Amino acid sequence: MLKIVKDSVLKVSRSLGYDIVPLREMKERDLALHLRQLLAHAEIDCVLDVGANAGQYRDFLRDKVHYDGTIVSFEPVSKLSAALRERSRSDRCWHVESYALGSADGTMPINVMASDQFSSFLEPDNVRVTDYVGLNEPSHSEIVTVRTLDVVLPVLQERIGFDRPYLKIDTQGFDMEVLRGAGDSLPFVRALQTEASIIGIYKGMPGYMDTLRYLDEHGFDVTGFYPVSRDSTLRLIEFDCVMINRAACAS
Repeated sequence: MLKIVKDSVLKVSRSLGYDIVPLREMKERDLALHLRQLLAHAEIDCVLDVGANAGQYRDFLRDKVHYDGTIVSFEPVSKLSAALRERSRSDRCWHVESYALGSADGTMPINVMASDQFSSFLEPDNVRVTDYVGLNEPSHSEIVTVRTLDVVLPVLQERIGFDRPYLKIDTQGFDMEVLRGAGDSLPFVRALQTEASIIGIYKGMPGYMDTLRYLDEHGFDVTGFYPVSRDSTLRLIEFDCVMINRAACAS
């Protein structure tokens, strides 16, 4: 009965040009609508999901953005990567790479945090944001492989077959290192999304002005800012910055 009432209300509201959205989904709705438009405008044929964790972004793309194209997820933490590979068996357009991206090829220790979504190559710093104490703390470390996007992008393009990638980076304070390893690749990235920090929760992580300045210098213009997290006093900790390649925008 409840479902019938719910469906009737939704049908009436949509006929009047309105949509009813649960409060829990409001945070990501604006980003989903924006990405749906941006991916179509830039004719994106592959999303590079750097820092995939448990596959949340892939689910967001499929369920909220309604993107059904190729996704390549990069996740170096062994337990998470194995789980992603298992999940990807049901999605033929989802490819999983079990290494990290950075500024140079090699190996590095990664801190796997108590809450694995905080896992980072950097050391946690909970001084300014105490909300994450007990979560953003190392449980163990792993030695993982690190590659540069400049090295792997041509290989992936040849193997999978795509020309107009969208680059999403969420690496817990390491996004700038990923960008530094993509100097030759960025001109071919049609649009991108990176997590920018206002209040640092890792030692030595760049601030949002550093990120914006770097990407502006490399030919990207902002299309949107979307809050990711706030602390208990409502201060903004970090936000997703969505940008489009200036040359692609002009074409």
